Amino acid sequence: MKPLIIALICLTHFSFSQTANDYYQSAQIDFDKKSFKSALRKIENAFRLDSSNVDYFFIKAQTLYELQKYQESYDTYSEAIILFPKKSFLYNNRGNFLLSFQEFDLAITDFTSAIDIAENDSTKYHYITNRAAAKLSKRDFDGAYRDLLIAYNFDSTDITTLTNLGAVCDEIGKGNETLKYLLKAVEVDPSFYPAYGNIGFKYQEMGQHEKAIEYFDMVIQFNPMEPLGYSNRSFNKLKLGQLKGAMRDIQKSIQLYPENSYAYRTRALIYIENKKYDNACKDLQNAIDKGFTVSYGQEVEDLQKEHCKK
Repeated sequence: MKPLIIALICLTHFSFSQTANDYYQSAQIDFDKKSFKSALRKIENAFRLDSSNVDYFFIKAQTLYELQKYQESYDTYSEAIILFPKKSFLYNNRGNFLLSFQEFDLAITDFTSAIDIAENDSTKYHYITNRAAAKLSKRDFDGAYRDLLIAYNFDSTDITTLTNLGAVCDEIGKGNETLKYLLKAVEVDPSFYPAYGNIGFKYQEMGQHEKAIEYFDMVIQFNPMEPLGYSNRSFNKLKLGQLKGAMRDIQKSIQLYPENSYAYRTRALIYIENKKYDNACKDLQNAIDKGFTVSYGQEVEDLQKEHCKK
């Protein structure tokens, strides 16, 4: 019986052998299902049959990234760019890869390369928006603003462009334009809840805490698991003297996102208002340990000096 089984297996192999495209299509299905190991095996099978298809490089790089094989993912993008130097999406996606690792200058270089060889205007302005995001992350606010205005003049209804314009205006002395862009973003897409958070933060800066709470309420309605919605709403309740509500919100925020240094600063402020200085000082130290000073400045250290014993 054993030879017969072997013969049947051989017959099956020759009758139903898969093409490179078959493996590629199956790998895409697995990728969408988040079955990344299976997707990688299949795309490698596709490569064995055809190593000259740019789409195979693209899904392989994406799959390696999802498997946290970051160097291999980067190398795959780079190999593809050498083989297909006129494919703009490869530079764009390697730029996004670099941006995720805070390699801002390298990301900007890749986005610029993508812009220079973009196949059409729509794609070009998408890449410009991505470059603006990298400049924002680098804190090159003037450069980001210039890119975003170019993108906005091409498509004044793009949600990412509108939201990022709202974010950058405050940084370049154009705070009076912030709400214009953010309110337009939620007019274009009322379900885009991050814009509600940015609107709430703007009203918070303006001292309109009740109005700010209305927008953070919307964030939480759209996504009850959004920790920053609770922490920002907590701060505005604190400013209105609603200490119990502020504490409920900040506890929920820390439960959802325990690494957020800003949340510990907010809870410390609530403890200070309640004259619970020991608890406040623990939270101030927590905020420092989690990187508050690096990200936001000296505020918590100043609070420590004022309220905490050496």
